[in-house]
Amino acid sequence: MIQNLIKRKSSVWEATVVLAVAFLVSRLFGLFRDRTLAAHFGAGDVLDAYFAAFKIPDFIFSLLLLGALSSAFIPIFTEYIQKNGKDEAWSFVNTLVNLGIIILTVMLLLIAIFAPQLSHLVAPGFDDAKRQVTVNLMRVMLFSPLFFGLSNLAGGILNSFRNFIVYAIAPILYNIGIISGVVWLVPRFGYMGLAYGVVLGAFLHMLIQIPSVFSLGYKYQMHLNTKHPGLRKLAFLMLPRTLGIAAQQVSVLVNTIIASTLAVGSIAVLNLGDNLYSLPVSIFGISFAVAVFPALTEKYTLQKLDEFKEDFVRTFRQIMFFILPTMMLYWLLRAQIVRLVLGAGQFGWEDTRFTVSVLAFLVFGMWAQAIVPLLARSFYALQDTKTPFFTSILSLIVNIISALLLVSYFQVVGLAMAISIGAIINAVVLFIILHFRLEG
Repeated sequence: MIQNLIKRKSSVWEATVVLAVAFLVSRLFGLFRDRTLAAHFGAGDVLDAYFAAFKIPDFIFSLLLLGALSSAFIPIFTEYIQKNGKDEAWSFVNTLVNLGIIILTVMLLLIAIFAPQLSHLVAPGFDDAKRQVTVNLMRVMLFSPLFFGLSNLAGGILNSFRNFIVYAIAPILYNIGIISGVVWLVPRFGYMGLAYGVVLGAFLHMLIQIPSVFSLGYKYQMHLNTKHPGLRKLAFLMLPRTLGIAAQQVSVLVNTIIASTLAVGSIAVLNLGDNLYSLPVSIFGISFAVAVFPALTEKYTLQKLDEFKEDFVRTFRQIMFFILPTMMLYWLLRAQIVRLVLGAGQFGWEDTRFTVSVLAFLVFGMWAQAIVPLLARSFYALQDTKTPFFTSILSLIVNIISALLLVSYFQVVGLAMAISIGAIINAVVLFIILHFRLEG
């Protein structure tokens, strides 16, 4: 029965429910993860170094893999299946797997070698001891993009077949890996247990998805066709999206750089606040967008544009229906939420006060963060990755200027304000352009 459930194709609404429930469970584990981290270390030097060490591995993963999968792989893979058959589609996948492993391995080795220099870039405000902790954590965490790369390619394949259950469970295992690191590995290995937990979580994220891909008929072959026509199309489609993600990651890096020059704990507070407000964004924004994306892609491929618009409008309304009241509740109960989730152990009242202030201003951009995944994927389904790229650049510029202007007056809270302003600009501009595109 379980095998049939995993293999069964889902409708958009069924997929949304599955993803929303799984994202909720994953985010609840994520909140427990953050509570465990906060209780063990507080908003201090170790958590600052931990979150700073994440930035380079996250940057590499987002730049090389997330951009390709979210914007280009699913439309191309779907097109191959419908027009060329599964054999050609699997050949394309094997080329991607082998090429990706080679590129990632070389890149990660170079980053490990130059980790001390990169730590200066990410956190110029750290002292030497804190920077060395960041370097040590970063070098171990670099294994995670390799596992995440294979895992997200597997997830893209499963999404193309509208098999969402295993894909949705994977993030839960990732959080379980990190929690295991804090609870069992930190007492044994010290702060390095945090990095080992991240790698364990990434490995579990990959491990659960691979068998489902093989059950669809995939067979791995050690074969690399660099002249495969799908690669050229993938590169053409993913380049703007990759540059757009680079803009988003640069924004994150700039915020981290600025936060490293502020009071101790600023990076930790900013990341913990971001994780708190990301819960409803994942449940109501990302789950709906991921679920409807294969349907939007199929409708455009078959030139059923009226149905494309119907799916988009319905999904947009559903997201807004859930996210707007959630915003109000988050803002009204922000102090209680922070204290309930993070208020334990070494996470004191001063840490709580700063996190509450950060969360208050992040919440203002929650509606924008929730609809951007749908708006962006609508353009990707239209095989247009350039428009989201240009809006990402605009959002980056607004974010950086706002951060530089506001941080001198409001410290880390100014960074939260800048994040919300940038997200709102991105969402509004994307919506206006898509409206004229669909109505034109």
